[in-house]
Order: sequence, then structure tokens, then C-alpha cells
Amino acid sequence: MAERKGNGGRERASSSDGFVAQGSSASSESNDAAVTSILDERIQNLREAIEEIDIALANREQLSQRFIDEIECETDEVKRHLGMLNPPWKTGFYPELEFLRLSFHKSITSRSKERRTEKLKYWENGVNLAKERRKFLDEYKALLATKRRLDGA
Repeated sequence: MAERKGNGGRERASSSDGFVAQGSSASSESNDAAVTSILDERIQNLREAIEEIDIALANREQLSQRFIDEIECETDEVKRHLGMLNPPWKTGFYPELEFLRLSFHKSITSRSKERRTEKLKYWENGVNLAKERRKFLDEYKALLATKRRLDGA
């Protein structure tokens, strides 16, 4: 009778251990699935963020080029107007013409300053976006490596 109890006890223990092991395994698998799902979502978000930064960089480049083209066009127009004035040595001294000539020169100088400012802003924006992109890309690569390790385990 002692043997029976011992066997019965062992059977119960082993069957309950099997139940715990199966429950633990199922719980572990659902946890792994949840972690993988979270990783997949974060990886997708990072991929989208990197693509958005790439698009922002391209758009900023186009915007900068458009601004510089407009500045160049305005500068050319002012130079044409300046070219229409007779050189000061041919016309004598006319204060109105000299005022106009100085105004055109100031305008050209101002446009040159605007061009330099736009190029600097473009460069600063590009550097900041590139830093942010690099940070996201590093995190993206780390999460992909983590996901591969989880999938392999």
C-alpha cells in the first residue's frame, strides 16, 4: 500500500509538474509573442521616422535651392536695373542717380547676405536632421539585432 501511495503521489506530482511546465511554456510563448510584437511595432515606427527624415532632408534641399534661385533672380534683376544707369563718369553728378545707384548696390549686398544665410540654415538643418537620423538608425539596428536573438532563441 505504501508503494501505491508513493506511485500515486509520484504520478500526481509528475502530472501536476507537467501541467505547470505546459502552463509556464504557454505563458512564456505568449510573453515572447508580446515582446516580439512590441519590437516589431517599434522597429516599424523607427523605419517610418527614418523615412520621414530622408523626405525632410530632400524637401529641405529643394526648398533651399528654390530660395537661392529666387535670390539669384532678384539679384540679376537689380543688376539689370543698375546696368541701365549711365556710369557716373559719363553723366556728371546727379544726386538722384547716385542715390538710386547706392540703393541698387545695397540691394545686391542684401541679396548676397540672404544667400549666405540660406546656405547656412540649410547646412544647420541638414546636420541636425542627419544627427537625428543616425540616432534612429542606431536604435533601429539594435532592435533588429534583439529581435533576431529572440527569434533564434
